[in-house]
Order: sequence, then C-alpha cells, then structure tokens
Amino acid sequence: MSNRKSKIFKGDIYCDEKGLIFEAYNIENIDSSSCRVIFFDWLISLDQSIDQGEAMTDLLKAYSSRFPNHPMTQLLMEGLKKNLGIGRKRRVKNSKGAIL
Repeated sequence: MSNRKSKIFKGDIYCDEKGLIFEAYNIENIDSSSCRVIFFDWLISLDQSIDQGEAMTDLLKAYSSRFPNHPMTQLLMEGLKKNLGIGRKRRVKNSKGAIL
C-alpha cells in the first residue's frame, strides 16, 4: 500500500469517473504529448450529458492550484479556451435560403 495520500481519489470527480485525469497528474515527468493522448481518451469517454467546458473548469479547480505548471493543467486551459469558442458563430441564411 502506498504512503502517498491525496485529497482527491481516483474517480471522485464526477467528470473523471475512470480517473484518467487523476492518473495523468500522478505520473512523474509526464510530457505534454502523453497528456494530450490521455486528454483525448478522457474527452471521448466523457458522458454526453456533461458539458465539456464545465468539466474542464471543474478539473482545473481541482488540480491547477496544486499543479500549476503541469502539462495537463496547460492542456485543460487550452482546451477550455477552444471550447468557449465553439458554437459562438451565428448562423444566417443567404438570399437563396442556404445557411452560412
């Protein structure tokens, strides 16, 4: 049994039931490329009823203060910025009825 204890246990965060993000933060010397693979695995396994932006915000709240320079923190912040830009364009129809 490990002597290392954490206030956050694998699977305790509603949006990380598999503990993928938890594990990424606990892998020593993990690089951004490995974090990206884990992030995309987490993203595709995220329940569709959960808002991605809210989930990333909650993960950042849980981990960023303890791991401010971790590559997963940087990736979550980057993902959140991109997520906020999705769906912001207004759809309009041109004179022939086509949606632009």
